Amino acid sequence: MNPYPLTQRSTILFMTHLATSSLTYGTLKVYLAAIIRAHIEAGFTSSIRDDLLLHFTMQGIKRHHGVPNRVKLPITIALMRMLKNTVANHPTICDHDKAMLWSAFTLAFFGFLRVSEFVAPTSMTFDPQRTLLTADITCNTDLVIALKASKTDPFRRGCNIIIAPSQSSVCAVQAYQAYKALHSSVAHLPAFQFANSNFLTRQAVSNHIRDLLTRASVPDVNRYTTHSFRSGAATTAADANLPDWLIKALGRWRSDAYQTYIRTPPSIIRSVPGHLSLALP
Repeated sequence: MNPYPLTQRSTILFMTHLATSSLTYGTLKVYLAAIIRAHIEAGFTSSIRDDLLLHFTMQGIKRHHGVPNRVKLPITIALMRMLKNTVANHPTICDHDKAMLWSAFTLAFFGFLRVSEFVAPTSMTFDPQRTLLTADITCNTDLVIALKASKTDPFRRGCNIIIAPSQSSVCAVQAYQAYKALHSSVAHLPAFQFANSNFLTRQAVSNHIRDLLTRASVPDVNRYTTHSFRSGAATTAADANLPDWLIKALGRWRSDAYQTYIRTPPSIIRSVPGHLSLALP
């Protein structure tokens, strides 16, 4: 029996069935995203994604299950500077891998990238239709990253991300040029590889983030994840007073969800009463 096209009834019944198991709400969302992705790849529209009754069903499941309060912390520009020094002084990482990791970190930060957009799925395998390859990055005055697909681009229309030089000690263009000077790149292979030819993966990024932050004596290292570069870029952009529409465009957010990533400094919170007291009646 062909399960496609999806119907409102079948999707809701399946999700409520899963909700009775031991799966968390976060896992249920992953299941739903996979179902919708398969629906799209089967040649059908994604209208089920915006179904109102399905949305209310998922909200009900969320309230019933509850969501663990595990707030992840952003890697801001201040932490990026700290990471640069920690990578450079790491006693066991070779020069090639130091340059590769720093380039990947700066690309993720200034490109507002999701981790899946710049790493390979495993250390030995990759999908050329999804993985960021050497051929997908052009470095002249600017870095131009050709993303073939992403979470918000299910039809794989692709887009180009332009990263200009920052004219500072934390610069994605300089970092990539330094990496390329040490790496014998092959156009059809993943852009980021270790000296032993293994590809950079999500797990490798996570492991190195925690190791480096631990060495830098940063507290709560377990609250930093691969997503911390993206949320940190949004937080730093807000601190730099970039307009909301620009932050949304830079991160390719389709909704205002990026606002949940932005960490408001206590100093701003403390200034609110004073601002309110000066408001005109």
